[in-house]
Amino acid sequence: MVSKHQRGSLRIIAGRWKRQTIRFVGPDDLRPTPNAVRETLFNWLAPVIEGASCLDLFSGSGALGFEAASRGAGRVDLVDHDRNVYRQLVHTRDTLSASQVHIHYKDALAFLAATTDHFNIVFLDPPFHGRFTARIITALERSSALKTKSLIYLETPKQDNQPNLPKTWRLYREKKTGRAAYRLYELGETNA
Repeated sequence: MVSKHQRGSLRIIAGRWKRQTIRFVGPDDLRPTPNAVRETLFNWLAPVIEGASCLDLFSGSGALGFEAASRGAGRVDLVDHDRNVYRQLVHTRDTLSASQVHIHYKDALAFLAATTDHFNIVFLDPPFHGRFTARIITALERSSALKTKSLIYLETPKQDNQPNLPKTWRLYREKKTGRAAYRLYELGETNA
């Protein structure tokens, strides 16, 4: 019988919990953000991460959210709909005593439909299969989660072209590696 979940570990790169190992469990298609990608992303975010409110809608391993918290984010909300992933994220948060990290056992679309919070930084690393990216971008745009100048990190399959995005999303940085493309967008004014 094939296992429905994989297990692994990764290290936080910098900040308060630098070199701390965090363990993860998740579906076979879980793709923890590699160290080199996280290093680049958080170099891009360095000027704004301190005190920022961050949302990670497809938390999986928790790599992006815990890295943000380690580097000084004021609040980090992790969202995942898998019960095993949720339990592991709670365990990691408790092990690190990361009181600024809030974990939600919820579907990303349901979370966006219900939230009244606003975030400075949103991490979007949806499953590559199933063409979920367009749905989550639409839901994010319709939610109250974004505000002017929010930064949105988006990871997509490398072979995909830049997805169809709202006109208010301006490309800030972009890079490709391995099988993924990763981009950072800034939300501009609605009527520019």
